[in-house]
Amino acid sequence: MGRESLSFHCLTFTSRSSSSQTTFVKFHWKPAAGVKCLLDDEAEAVGGANHSHATQDLFEAIASGDYPEWTLLIQTLDPASIDRLDFDPLDVTKLWPEDVFPLQPVGRMVLNKNPDNFFAENEMLAFCPALIVPGVGYSDDKLLQTRIFSYADTQRHRLGPNYLLLPANAPKGAPHHNNHHDGFMNFTARTEEVNYFPSRFDTARHAAPTPMPSVSLVGSRTRGVIPLENNFAQPGARFRSWDAARQDRFIGRLCGIVGDPRTTPEIRRIWVGYLSQCDAGLGQRVAKALTARGAA
Repeated sequence: MGRESLSFHCLTFTSRSSSSQTTFVKFHWKPAAGVKCLLDDEAEAVGGANHSHATQDLFEAIASGDYPEWTLLIQTLDPASIDRLDFDPLDVTKLWPEDVFPLQPVGRMVLNKNPDNFFAENEMLAFCPALIVPGVGYSDDKLLQTRIFSYADTQRHRLGPNYLLLPANAPKGAPHHNNHHDGFMNFTARTEEVNYFPSRFDTARHAAPTPMPSVSLVGSRTRGVIPLENNFAQPGARFRSWDAARQDRFIGRLCGIVGDPRTTPEIRRIWVGYLSQCDAGLGQRVAKALTARGAA
């Protein structure tokens, strides 16, 4: 199940070609094994017997040579077309309709080896969206902008200031070059005294800078909702795309939460109102189910 259910898409980045043309890109990993989910009773039985069942499935599949595989697909969007959409494509809660922005395969990932030391090769991994390759930059996605800082800050707190020296995070086939040294857990033999940049005495090799396209902004700093919200169209379309059995399961789970005796009638009315804006039939069915539970 772990191999089949692992599917996600990354946040929106900005790619830049040699001509400094900006294109918004959304990345998706699509599992070759497909996507399957456990129903409520199945999740209780499987998860109750082994809370790490997905990890075990993944480990055993790799060990047996049944290597899990994912296809990397991208969607691209011209920033000039944003104003023609009825939603903000940089809002992480929104999908880009695939009929408008088709998925384009660009690569694949195959997991063909399990860690020899789980802690050293897995637990000490330090991913961070601030670490990007030349040609890729950052969009104005609010969530992405906060993670650019918070991920690296968290890794330093979790693993120490020299976490980039750890084999799991250091470059492969090339020496580690930067001016971050000293501090706790520094295990390199450095003799340089330069720990700042730029410096005439800097001996580290730095990649050539990639041009960053400039954008002129004029306006006021405000605190408000994201423009072009359209928060209900996509959830409604997703609900209508499900078969009848899945719709029934969704409504049953939702009513079990919203119909809790501790939930106030006001909150239930608000939820029914939201659901009705997604799909009128959904709102009616939830309201009817809540009435049957005596929680209208």
